[in-house]
Amino acid sequence: MEIKVKYLGAFSDAVKSKEETCQLDDPKLRALVDRLIERNGEKFRNLMIDPSTETLRGGAALLVNGHSRDLDHRLSDGDEVTLLTPVAGG
Repeated sequence: MEIKVKYLGAFSDAVKSKEETCQLDDPKLRALVDRLIERNGEKFRNLMIDPSTETLRGGAALLVNGHSRDLDHRLSDGDEVTLLTPVAGG
């Protein structure tokens, strides 16, 4: 299946891209995250995963077609997944 991935905030900086298309055999969001970590390395992993719990970092958000989803969510061909980190500033 083909999934469009959009990167916002620190994720965009980490991968040096705004978006890409990924091919997946496993339809779970977790499989996509694992693939992206494998492809993009340690800096990306540290943005996404809390090393003390090995779960999604509290500030990271995963949206599937504009809706927040957990890692067990099943993706469908053509879904758009957006990864973003919280924005801070004043």
